[in-house]
Amino acid sequence: FYFSKNISSAINILIESTKKIASGDFSTRIELNNSELKELSDNMNYMATELENLENLRKDFITNVSHDLRSPLTSIKGFVTALQDGTIAYEDKDKYLQIILDETDRLSKLTDDIMLLTKMENNVSELNITSFELKTVIKKACSKFERAILDKNQNLSLELFDKEVYVCGDLNKIQRVITNILDNAIKFTPSGGNIKIETSIIDEKAYVKISDTGIGISKDDINHIWHRFHKADKSRGIDKKGTGLGLAIVHEIIRAHKENITVESEIGVGTSFTFSVELAEA
Repeated sequence: FYFSKNISSAINILIESTKKIASGDFSTRIELNNSELKELSDNMNYMATELENLENLRKDFITNVSHDLRSPLTSIKGFVTALQDGTIAYEDKDKYLQIILDETDRLSKLTDDIMLLTKMENNVSELNITSFELKTVIKKACSKFERAILDKNQNLSLELFDKEVYVCGDLNKIQRVITNILDNAIKFTPSGGNIKIETSIIDEKAYVKISDTGIGISKDDINHIWHRFHKADKSRGIDKKGTGLGLAIVHEIIRAHKENITVESEIGVGTSFTFSVELAEA
């Protein structure tokens, strides 16, 4: 009778806790010492923790998207109003029309990034696998940042293969991986800093390593950098115009290719990302 009563009591606790979790109270945890039900309660606690984490990510996502949409929209509205009421002089209108265009492009990039990331996470973005020459893709990605590197007086050095190396993958998406990592390196490396891209071959893989002498990432943040909208600086990062989606997209592209990416970083010293791509058959 005593055993039966204990089991009944434990089941009632499980039922009540399940109801709380189902109603959205993901902070609910179950404490049972009954050996027969402890494994079940542990699994339910794990489920509740995962649901709580997902709910927090959802809230952060909404908050950050709202912020990243509001900022350019506010800017666009302000300049359009100023153009309408004559606050902006006629001779300055082209300058401010360009700002409006830039902010519109920023909104377009944000929505494109969200759509791409969502498709990648849901495995509905197909990869266009081809064979391509990796050095050419790296150099093309670097050419997009010539002005930004010059403006910050940074030094970009390339230590690439001494021959043509062909790999298998989605050319556009692998180039996106390189540009996203390089974009971060430029943003978070001070003026006069160094950025280096190195390549190597190990077994049947080509490896690309992108290093910088930037501000670095803390140990607490390094496990979260692949999450959408995560920024180490809680005030939305040094670069207020970053979407916080770049590294999440990188992670999903590498995952879709069934390849690996690693990161090493030290505060005040710099950061390096290394990812692999499958070599094409000779």
